[in-house]
Amino acid sequence: MKLGIHEDSTNRKKLSEFLRYYTSASGEEMVSLKDYVSRMKENQPSIYYITGESKEAVANSAFVERVMKRGYEVIYMVDPIDEYCIQQLKEFDGKKLVSVTKEGLELPESEEDKKKFEEDKLKFEKLCKVMKDVLDKKVQKVAVSNRLVTSPCCIVTGEYG
Repeated sequence: MKLGIHEDSTNRKKLSEFLRYYTSASGEEMVSLKDYVSRMKENQPSIYYITGESKEAVANSAFVERVMKRGYEVIYMVDPIDEYCIQQLKEFDGKKLVSVTKEGLELPESEEDKKKFEEDKLKFEKLCKVMKDVLDKKVQKVAVSNRLVTSPCCIVTGEYG
């Protein structure tokens, strides 16, 4: 079925209704994308997902920390074909599918949170430059992030990388 979503553009929308995934809120039960959308918060603009090798690995990933702390549900895509499937699906029920591991993740924030983040970016600007100089070509850039809660850092891939 997931291969069908990747290869059959005509029936992609129909097939997507049959997909089932574990999520950060579903426990041991797999849920449909329709179930996920029905539980989305009012101000939630996108469907959040993470891909990885196992449910345990993605559930404990630093990438889901802030999303879950904000009360948003994250879809766990742990089947190797999910990466290919999601590249073609891109959205469901008018909601864009957004990877929590990629650059450009934006969560709804209060003005106070936005202000604090901008202050932190300025405060650590020199540190980021030093880290980039030390790491040189091993990284594309070093930036302050608001996606982490308890983890000190994470490596993020480009949105289309």
